[in-house]
Amino acid sequence: MLKIARALRHVLKVCWLPLVFAIIFVVQNFLFNYWLKIEPGEFAGRRVAATAALGVLLYGPVLLVGKRLKYPYLVGVSLVPTAILSVEYLYYSYSGGFLQASALLYAGEGVAIIPTAKTLVNWRLAFFAAGLLAAIGSWIAAACSARFAANALHSDGWIAAAVNRRKFAVAGAVASLVLSGYGYLFLVERNDQENIANVFRHGQLYNAGGVVGKSGIVNFFLSDALALALHADKVNAADENFVQNFKAQQPPVVSDTDVGSLKWRNVIMIQVESLENAVINQKYNGQEITPNLNKLAKTGMYFSNYYSPVGPGTTADAEFMTLNSLFSLPNTVAFVQYAYDNYTALPALLKKNGYSTYSLHGDVPSFWNRANIYPQLGYEKWFSRADYTIPRDIGVYDLGDKDFFEQSLPKLEAMPKPFMATLITLTSHTPFELPADLQTLTIPDDSDLTWQQKGYLQTVHYTDQAIGEFIDQLKTAGLYDNSVVFIYGDHGSFTGIADALGVKNSVFPDLQTSQVPMIILAPHSKIKGKKTIPASHLDVYPTVADLLGIKPPQEVFGHDMVDGTDVVAVSRNLVSGTVNSVLTAKLAFHAGADGEFDDGTCLAMPGEKPLDMNACQSIYDAETNAVKASDIMVKGNLISPP
Repeated sequence: MLKIARALRHVLKVCWLPLVFAIIFVVQNFLFNYWLKIEPGEFAGRRVAATAALGVLLYGPVLLVGKRLKYPYLVGVSLVPTAILSVEYLYYSYSGGFLQASALLYAGEGVAIIPTAKTLVNWRLAFFAAGLLAAIGSWIAAACSARFAANALHSDGWIAAAVNRRKFAVAGAVASLVLSGYGYLFLVERNDQENIANVFRHGQLYNAGGVVGKSGIVNFFLSDALALALHADKVNAADENFVQNFKAQQPPVVSDTDVGSLKWRNVIMIQVESLENAVINQKYNGQEITPNLNKLAKTGMYFSNYYSPVGPGTTADAEFMTLNSLFSLPNTVAFVQYAYDNYTALPALLKKNGYSTYSLHGDVPSFWNRANIYPQLGYEKWFSRADYTIPRDIGVYDLGDKDFFEQSLPKLEAMPKPFMATLITLTSHTPFELPADLQTLTIPDDSDLTWQQKGYLQTVHYTDQAIGEFIDQLKTAGLYDNSVVFIYGDHGSFTGIADALGVKNSVFPDLQTSQVPMIILAPHSKIKGKKTIPASHLDVYPTVADLLGIKPPQEVFGHDMVDGTDVVAVSRNLVSGTVNSVLTAKLAFHAGADGEFDDGTCLAMPGEKPLDMNACQSIYDAETNAVKASDIMVKGNLISPP
């Protein structure tokens, strides 16, 4: 026992510094989960083991470096968890999700949410910098204290000698601790009878909250970074064969009764920032939130069960899906990562069939890499921030939606006819700021709404006014009668506004925030009424092509939602990329919490009657293959040019 005690004292004397930093790291990960309520206690043992293993892996090598590099090493390594913990904390507080390593590719696009991020900064962030501050403090103390420096020199000499004698032993000890920590995680996972092969896919669990709960946020991020570095998504010959077989098995498209009913009409698409379906036909404090959109929904065709299954690219993903009828990617953004691929996009198709094609947006061309991908999508020209004047600053983007629409009208009038024009609004973007004189909703000071929800209602009410005025301007200019107008939300608001308003329109609660409105205005046509069939951004492309009498290409995954009966709305897990839900007119499927099909729910629609899972198997398999084929086509640049 005496020998063991002496050995432990020697170990602590040599290893105390990295052990202290590893303990700080474990505590930081615990606080991250505890403060954000991410399964704080359920998987505590696994999380401690995994974070301790990573802490030893990060800080243990300090024993193998010389005294001059010891403190610089500690400072440099401590920067990693400080940055990851802080950024992930702010992002989760804002969106309820986790940033993956692929987000580093789009760091420039994050500028738009900086104003919101500033409002989320609080004292807790100081704890995430504890390791970094301790490293800096130790370095300063070692440099300034002559006595400490002398002792450190003696100690470092002892440590250096020990390291010289036992380099393999030190490395072996670090490796053993690391393997023990991660080994415990996998052992417990196996004992829980979970599929060990699926514990980490692309470095992560199906359930993002699960991996953070079990291994900690830093493990979550670094495992994704490793997968990204190893090009885990690289397309191979087997993938290409899968796509070819998938295409060969697709049934021919059957023409609907409305084919060509709007031939040669202008196509005007208005993508509205953060417009959730929850605010349509709703009142707050006795006031209609979107009175103009409510009227337009009654005038045209309103889809009340329409979804925006976006990935990390949010607005850019909404554009990508709408213009290409391809699924958004779960861990990257096609607008940036695959901007130079070949696409058979809707603008390119219409351009080939005699249309002029334009995009109008009040932001800089570099935002979401639009300047690089727009030529690939078939746009002839795109108007951006430099093409507009800003009478007054409104919101984070300065250009208010009313000014945007008013200045866009003469541009539309000057376009060669027929034209396709996409207009993207800005004012209702987070952090939902609007000058006081433009806030026309009366919201009591003692309202139960959060500041974000109040701001959201004010900005979306303002945007609703702007859209109403723009439709009137189209009529005055003589453009409305010979156009078909699509008005839809790009994605949810991430504010929890549906719950605040007591709105529950979706069959599955977690799909509520991705439910956005779609309104089609086609004057002097039969396109009117309310549609409750499930649909999504993927269905816009084939719907437009069908109405104009133009045959869409084979690389289209949506369906005509105006006259079609085979429309399917699919959402996917943004970590694993697997199918999370499938909605049709007759069936509704949702995967289990672990992402597995067998643990999911299958319902007969519209009555929501529970069915045996076998009833949903074929539609699940079909959409799983479709998602896989779409991903491979994008990542492998397998789409034939138009």
